[in-house]
Amino acid sequence: MSGRFMTIKRIVIPTITMVIIASQLMGCAAVSQSELLQMINQGDAIEIEVATPINQEQGTESALDWQELASLTTNPDLRKSWDDILMITPTDTGKNGVLYVNAEGNNEPNNTLRVALHNSEFLKYLDSEADSLQLSNAVQGNYADLEENDTTRALYMGINGYFNLLPDANPNYANPDSTLQRNEFMAMVFRAETPVQDLTADSAFADAVGQSDYNIYAQGVVQNSYLDTASKSLNNLTANGTITRAEALYLLMSRYFSDDMAKVDVKSVTFNDAKDGGDIATKQKFIEDGTQKDYWKSYELTYAIQNPDDGLPTDLYKALVVAKSKGLVGDVTRWDEALTKSEAIEFLVKTLRQEKGITQFNAKQARIEGHEVQEPAKPEEAETVEDLEDGINSTHTDVELGDDEYKGDDEEPASTTSESDRELFDSIWEELEEEYPDLFEDPSASGNTNQGNYEHVGTPDNGELPTYTIGESGTSDVPAGTVY
Repeated sequence: MSGRFMTIKRIVIPTITMVIIASQLMGCAAVSQSELLQMINQGDAIEIEVATPINQEQGTESALDWQELASLTTNPDLRKSWDDILMITPTDTGKNGVLYVNAEGNNEPNNTLRVALHNSEFLKYLDSEADSLQLSNAVQGNYADLEENDTTRALYMGINGYFNLLPDANPNYANPDSTLQRNEFMAMVFRAETPVQDLTADSAFADAVGQSDYNIYAQGVVQNSYLDTASKSLNNLTANGTITRAEALYLLMSRYFSDDMAKVDVKSVTFNDAKDGGDIATKQKFIEDGTQKDYWKSYELTYAIQNPDDGLPTDLYKALVVAKSKGLVGDVTRWDEALTKSEAIEFLVKTLRQEKGITQFNAKQARIEGHEVQEPAKPEEAETVEDLEDGINSTHTDVELGDDEYKGDDEEPASTTSESDRELFDSIWEELEEEYPDLFEDPSASGNTNQGNYEHVGTPDNGELPTYTIGESGTSDVPAGTVY
């Protein structure tokens, strides 16, 4: 194949159709090993195209804007429905509820999806069949291109729409089956974890990949991209080209589970459609005599896509192994296929739910500075009768006992007597003992049960109340025999 750039086109089609026309597809766009080697030796950049689902994007894509979560006005019907279901309420500074709490429990109008997915109260809604169905139904009512019974995918598209990760299409299309470019996916990951702020464009990154509205966000995660700028493999062609599922998983696993990636055993897991291809770049002389040629990673990926039976590069295979351990893929990975928008959100949500960079917390509502709940005033601190009445609670559920107040028989009341007062009391006690020793005698010590000079009189207590007959005591005005 001649020319500066090469395109490899493949189509995802139903199995029965593929059998019928397989002979027409054989060898259509395949490029031989020698041709690839000749191209890289000439210093030619290469365009990578992957298998894409049959899909027609609908509507006109909205502008890519970036606003604080509480200030977003996109998808107003969806936003209102979700706020009602999630019991999110407006405040003076924005909103409050499960999506507007940071890890410290404070209100955060500029919250991110990453933080929200560490709030167990939000996760309860996602994991509840009834609640997630309500959320999905609201999403389906907002977009015209979501199937009624596809509730799981609708939920993911709702998360994208509410958090404004990637723009929808006007008037009301989610385009869940549209494929993502590499710079789009990188931008989505960055926007899911980064609060809205002023960003400075990286001119070197723009020089490497060309101008794009996604650059300002994609540059923030470029270090986790499989295709890199150092080898020129991430360039104007590839950054704007369709990303594979394997590359997307590599970016997420290397960014959030780097420790797992470093120690993963590639022999611990097997797949039905993927195997470790080892150092393909060296085998195919894209790296020769230890020298990495320009664009070597993009050539390596191209070779792996064209020759899937030979396996994929070890680093990409490691990402598949870690992703399987996290439940993102199963035995069938479809690693060489194009990543769709709904799949991207699914990968992202499942990853962020499990990563440990943020401590899990539990908050239905956030604390808002200046709106803290005030403790009721103690009676001795009240200045007016009205103050006292406002603090009255007949059920006593809002009463907090002080350190010097009796809390019950199981707890000793705290002493409020000062040391000087105790010394004075002891001194007076000793003087009284010296002057009136009879008052301080212990009657039980001498066997005398009389209290001083007073004789104990009365009827012993047998635990029963005595009855009295009126008239016996000399009250003649009351008929005798009357019993009380």
